[in-house]
Amino acid sequence: MKTMSCMRLRAVVVFVMSSFLFLPCSAVAGGSSTGELLTHDASGFVHDFGEVFTSPARFDGGDWLVVGAVAGTVAATALWADAPMREYALNHRSGFSDGIVSAGDYYGKLSTGYYLGTALYLAGIVSEDGWVRYTGRAVLEAHTFSLLITGLLKAVAGRSRPYLFEGNSRFNWFETQNQKWSLPSGHATASFAISSALSKRIDSPWASVGLYALSGITVLDRIYDDKHWLSDTILGAAIGTAVGLAVGEMINEEEQEEKKGGLECLNERPVELMRFSLRF
Repeated sequence: MKTMSCMRLRAVVVFVMSSFLFLPCSAVAGGSSTGELLTHDASGFVHDFGEVFTSPARFDGGDWLVVGAVAGTVAATALWADAPMREYALNHRSGFSDGIVSAGDYYGKLSTGYYLGTALYLAGIVSEDGWVRYTGRAVLEAHTFSLLITGLLKAVAGRSRPYLFEGNSRFNWFETQNQKWSLPSGHATASFAISSALSKRIDSPWASVGLYALSGITVLDRIYDDKHWLSDTILGAAIGTAVGLAVGEMINEEEQEEKKGGLECLNERPVELMRFSLRF
């Protein structure tokens, strides 16, 4: 399965690169050629990466209060809810439940965010639709940035997965084995990052309810399949939500600036105008 996932991911990368090569240079969105749009978006991707990963240096008291609340919730869940939730999930398996949680499993896969983001981005380029293009970029950025954070935490914590029967307090520290990469949940991170970024872009209460409900199913799937503790999914959901909302907000502001002054004005914007804040 892992080999097939890697093959699919490589196929996406090849598809994206080949698609760029065959896009007409005369394609225009907002008066800019395809080459200018690709250059601009690559620059924006790097800029947003820097904003997200340097954001803790700009946190205020409220931001750190939220961080503390999330950490406290994760700790409390680990102490009192992880084991009961796992036992309940294992004792309530059924064919009907299998079918429901499978949708959550797919939504949280590494490949899903890249498939969706790439499809939207290319559709926006080809159709000359700036909103679709920016939405695709928002998905790609939120998915990539949040999973980088989660991947680092997984390796550092080295928490044993539930199916190893080593308990939820077993941390191996600086691990390289996937079976000891339980905290945080990558599926929960990815699903909430995608949902949060799309929620910001679509800006519809009904869409947000549907997107977050799908992310909730992803959380249930990880516990149901005995791949994660509840506390793993809570931390993953928090990371994905924070990054997804931040990226969505930055992309919204960038789109507004482009409408006001075009890409030339946008490329000259001072970095300090874009501030990431951990509020959700």
